[in-house]
Amino acid sequence: ARAAGIRTSIDLNYRVKLWGQAEAGRCMTDLMQFCDVLLTTEEDLERVFGITGKDYEEAAARVAERFPLQVVAITLRENPLVWKNSWTAIAYQDRRVLRTRTYEVEIVDRLGAGDSFAAGLIHGLLDGDLQKGLDWGVAASALKHTLPGDFPWITRAEVEALLKGPGLRISR
Repeated sequence: ARAAGIRTSIDLNYRVKLWGQAEAGRCMTDLMQFCDVLLTTEEDLERVFGITGKDYEEAAARVAERFPLQVVAITLRENPLVWKNSWTAIAYQDRRVLRTRTYEVEIVDRLGAGDSFAAGLIHGLLDGDLQKGLDWGVAASALKHTLPGDFPWITRAEVEALLKGPGLRISR
């Protein structure tokens, strides 16, 4: 892929019921040599690679030092209530951290939210704009939280409206 100029991404989505930490660490370490864009959480960085930091920025810097990555994106969820979360993300590239807004999300279903984040991030990267990707990823994912099921039945117009507007009031 690199020889052809094609970017690759990995969503480091560790699931304890699917495999053990040691096996995941070995497998993902091998795959990371071919990865350009990593999507993850702080928790999964620690579980799979044993990488920690004093904060998420430092954890992102450490994984970027260890592997040949162009971008590290970390989703950040605060859970004040089971059904209501604060949702945002950061992106780390070339020793700088990009941030986006935080959404207060009333959760209907979390399934598919990470995939929605990945889709939005990749959308921006394909346009050559990491900040746009980060903004789109978090907005698309915030919208997905409001829908049942694991498929994000959202439109481009809904994401754009959320990016311009004050919050998650969507007309369906």
